Amino acid sequence: ILELCKVTTNTGIVGWGETVLHYTYARVTDEAVQRVIGRSPADLMQDDTLGAGLQMALYDVVGKALDVPCYKLMGAKCRDWVPISWWSNEGSPEEWAGEAQDAVRNGYTSFKVKQRPWWDIMAQVKAVREVVPAGFKLDLDSNGSLQNAAAAMPVLQRLQEFDLVAMFESPIPQSDIMGNRQIRQAICRPIAMHFGEPPYLTAIREEVCDGFVVGGGASQVLREGTLAAEANMPFWLQVVGNGLSTTWASHLGAVLTQATWPAITCLNLYTDHLLTEPIEVLGGHHKVPQGPGLGVEMDEAAI
Repeated sequence: ILELCKVTTNTGIVGWGETVLHYTYARVTDEAVQRVIGRSPADLMQDDTLGAGLQMALYDVVGKALDVPCYKLMGAKCRDWVPISWWSNEGSPEEWAGEAQDAVRNGYTSFKVKQRPWWDIMAQVKAVREVVPAGFKLDLDSNGSLQNAAAAMPVLQRLQEFDLVAMFESPIPQSDIMGNRQIRQAICRPIAMHFGEPPYLTAIREEVCDGFVVGGGASQVLREGTLAAEANMPFWLQVVGNGLSTTWASHLGAVLTQATWPAITCLNLYTDHLLTEPIEVLGGHHKVPQGPGLGVEMDEAAI
């Protein structure tokens, strides 16, 4: 369920933002709305506690006021095209194969899925392999459901024999430092973990993962992206939503040097991006808008 935030300044500039009510890092509250009324958007746009859609809309307004894209308010641009992944929840081998075919038809080159122990993961991966071209990649997210290193390693060792399996996210609980270190030493595919558990310095010192999943408000994402760069570790941007959220993620990805793993926005779940120009994915990437603010126009008729 999407909540759209429309912000209008006293000079007539309009900014838009988007919140996924049952997923986002922070909803927009009535208190947050009252806090911004009558204030300069530049005073508040760095405040992640405003909620996803409102913070996004304030960035859009400030970018339009200054006639610059949002990424110029975030840092130095390092890429024009940002990687993006198709996404699906758990499902049967046939369902995964169908999703993978849709991904290929829509220009994607990678597919992130929820790996669960109550499905035959080998059958699922084989079904995808049969319908995708060479070079297509599958990223498997267990959300800790493989329990411990002893249970996980035989499964992961079999899965890494498939060329299309690229990465594993949180195969066991992230708090299991010793177990995750053992997995990383035994598995030749990158291991990703959500940033912050275990704490950043512990994750680096104990070498429990190869990269991160980064999400949240603008200030949090920029801070965690900078820390990942200091450790020379790549990450997924996980900024879930429709066309506005995907565009927002592209501006963040444009300035974060280590945002090299395909972003997870779940754009493919929506039949209409609610933009006058739908987002086009080519070769697993989409282009960062160059116009002021977010650089996209809302399709108010579609809304």
